[in-house]
Amino acid sequence: MDILNLFKESQPKFETTLPFSKKKVLFTPFKVKDAKKISLILNEDNKKLSLLALYECIKENSDLNNIQDLCLADAEYLFLQIRSKSVDELINIIVNEEKAQIGIPNIENKNKIQSLNISVGESITISLETPSLSDLLKQDSFSDEVYSKSCIKSITIAGQVFYLDKFVNEKCKEIIDNLPLFTMKQINEFVKNEPRLWFKIQKENTESEVSGFLSFFI
Repeated sequence: MDILNLFKESQPKFETTLPFSKKKVLFTPFKVKDAKKISLILNEDNKKLSLLALYECIKENSDLNNIQDLCLADAEYLFLQIRSKSVDELINIIVNEEKAQIGIPNIENKNKIQSLNISVGESITISLETPSLSDLLKQDSFSDEVYSKSCIKSITIAGQVFYLDKFVNEKCKEIIDNLPLFTMKQINEFVKNEPRLWFKIQKENTESEVSGFLSFFI
C-alpha cells in the first residue's frame, strides 16, 4: 500500500446513527480541502451551492454508498456530526439579528419521513413524499418553495400517473400554480411536518426556535 492510501486508511473514524433513516454511518473528520471549499461557497451566499457543498462533504467523509437517497435533515445531521469531530461542537448563528452559539449535541430533531396522497375532486390525486437529496439537487435553485415542489412526486389524473421529475421545471411550476388553494394548504402542512433539525434559544423573556432547511449549514 502506498503512503497516500495508507494515510487515508489510518484516518480516525467515528460512528453515528442518522435520526430519520436510522442508518449507521462511519465517518472521518473534514480535510483541509473541505474547509476551503465550504469557505468559498459560504461567501457566495447561494443555497443551491451550499446544498452541493453539503452533499460533496458528506460523500467524501463517510462510508454511505447512496448519499443521494438521504432526506435533507439526515444529511444536515451527518454534516454536523462530522463538523463536531473536525472543528468543535459550537456553531455560530444569527438569530433576530443577534449572534448566538449553539452546541451541536444540543440540536434536536423532530417529525419523520412521510408520504401522503391528496385527493383533488374525484379524478385527481397528488402523491407527496419526503424528497431525497437527489430530488433537491435536480432543481435549478434551492428555497422553501423549491422544497415544497420537490415533495410532489406524481399526479394521477383520470387513472393516468404523471411523475413530476419527468417534466421541465416550468411545467411543474405551472401545475403547482393551478392547484386549488385548499390543496396548496395541505401541501404546506405536509412540508411543515417534514424532518427537521431544531434548537430553542432563550434570552431574557424571549424564546426563539432555530429551524428550517440548511439553517445549521449556512
